[in-house]
Amino acid sequence: MTNLRGNPCDNTSVGVLITDPAGRLLLLRRATAPVGMAPVAGHVDDHGTPADAARREVTEEVGLTVRTLDPVADGWRPNACRRRPGPRGTGHHWFVYRAAVTGAVRADPEAAHEVGWYTPDEVRDLADRTVAHARGHVGAERFAEAPGIEPVWLRFLHDLALVDTATADLAAVDALAAGRPPRPRA
Repeated sequence: MTNLRGNPCDNTSVGVLITDPAGRLLLLRRATAPVGMAPVAGHVDDHGTPADAARREVTEEVGLTVRTLDPVADGWRPNACRRRPGPRGTGHHWFVYRAAVTGAVRADPEAAHEVGWYTPDEVRDLADRTVAHARGHVGAERFAEAPGIEPVWLRFLHDLALVDTATADLAAVDALAAGRPPRPRA
């Protein structure tokens, strides 16, 4: 968790979508860059397989135990992270899973300022805030104070039909995830 800019990125990340019986999505307000609300996520590093890393990240970040893990997305995203670029440059090959879990949520303060369950409408509002930031309508300081979805996650949530975002807005958010500054909509 404390691996900052000194070590290179391994260019491989996992993310884990966890929902409760009411259909709410578990999101963390990230304690480290990049800013945003996001599902459990982390680098694969030396955790073994991506599935091993996903299980470990869930336990480390939110104190839950994974019962089942199902892959739902897999692919490259040119998103920046707090580490220096790895052998493939800036970006990550992502392995995203849905998990069924047991236990009580307990946030790791190194990973998250807060953790909570968000309804589909609340996730949509967070996505809208990210789009507003990507379009230059919400500055970086205001976004850091009250973040929306972490930019790299908006595309995954869209592709998995958890939010519906216009193509032009997705492109602006993808640019933000890659480290390019927000640009107002033309």
